[in-house]
Amino acid sequence: MTQHRILFVDDEENILHSLKRTFRKENYDILLANSAKEALKLFDEKKPIALVISDQRMPEITGTEFLKQVKEISPDTIRIMLTGYADINATMDAINKGEVYRFITKPWRDAELKLTVREGLGHYDLVQENKRLKNIIFKQNELLRQANEELEEKVLLKSAELVKKNKELEKLNQELEESIYDVIKVFASLIEMRDYFIGSHSKRVASAAKFIAEKFALPSDEVRTIEFAAILHDIGKIGISDDLLRKDRSTLTRKEIQVLQQHPILGQSHVLAVKRLEKVSQLIRHHHEYLNGTGYPDHLRDGQIPLGARIICVVNDYDNLIYRRAPYHKISEKEAIKFLQLNRNRLFDSDVIDHFLTYLEIDKETDRKVGEIKVNVKDLKENMVLSRDLYTAGGVLLAPKGEVLKRSYIERIQNYHEIDPIVDGVYIRN
Repeated sequence: MTQHRILFVDDEENILHSLKRTFRKENYDILLANSAKEALKLFDEKKPIALVISDQRMPEITGTEFLKQVKEISPDTIRIMLTGYADINATMDAINKGEVYRFITKPWRDAELKLTVREGLGHYDLVQENKRLKNIIFKQNELLRQANEELEEKVLLKSAELVKKNKELEKLNQELEESIYDVIKVFASLIEMRDYFIGSHSKRVASAAKFIAEKFALPSDEVRTIEFAAILHDIGKIGISDDLLRKDRSTLTRKEIQVLQQHPILGQSHVLAVKRLEKVSQLIRHHHEYLNGTGYPDHLRDGQIPLGARIICVVNDYDNLIYRRAPYHKISEKEAIKFLQLNRNRLFDSDVIDHFLTYLEIDKETDRKVGEIKVNVKDLKENMVLSRDLYTAGGVLLAPKGEVLKRSYIERIQNYHEIDPIVDGVYIRN
């Protein structure tokens, strides 16, 4: 694999040396620059810079202006800004304009900074791979176009060759669709790697959203778009610190609420790197919009909100009510359904609610038919399916009902069990 080139830009030498020390054991080609002008000279098309980290407050050219210029001369370069809380408004403006992939507040934590860089480079590699695939498709389509021009003149003599080329085109289109599925899987794995709780939430939302979309009798491509958007609807949260994601919502400051409410925009920005996912990105942006205009980020109303976003909104809000990081904020399924009913045609689409309630009934009936058995933590095996939410004695949600257990999940459950025991055993679908 090609070694990534990363660039650090700051007018303070001690900051540059500190950044270089942080990544000294990583396999990166590190460049340093103490001004924006010096940094811009380092960009060379033959040796692309995969990622740049720049301070916001620099003489002559600010970090925002510098990263805007970087976007113009090297649009694929991942752009990260170092900033203090005093610069938060400028930083959020840069994110909204698509100038910045992420921002890191000073003083940074080495582990979080390293993770941010790894995720940024993963995003960069996805874009490069997508370009490579598009280039292959373009070349193949060009070959097919040329072949078809020749076939028009010799259709009787070349009929066999025409059939062959059409089969090749079908195969290429199938490969392109498969590549989109692969991109979705990579995005989903990034979410789950960053936060198991968000990853599980996204799976549940996607399952219900797909069912509801099919109940609306939508074309298969629209159903697939809604399912993809549901899988990725919270991908913007990988750009938000773990501390802020885990913080009790009732204690958030106004600034922190503003940062959290940027995640649909961040999510749209991440997904727009793949052109075939443009419709998916729109649903991600609008999945927190309410019918009465009180949602975010664009305060859309009623029919302005795409149907796919209205579907994801209902399922997302319900799931967030019954599955909480803090168990003392959790409410029952009955209370969550009552919340949806009280907000029919005010926050939520009435038809979407009806289809979702059907989904919940079918899910309950499936549980009743399948039955369950109780097993000890030490007897858990891969591919077992939980029939109940799994909590520790201290009330920590380890895994939700319906989760298919992977080896990594089982190890996590067993490790937690040593610290905070699971008293009542684990209930598995029979």
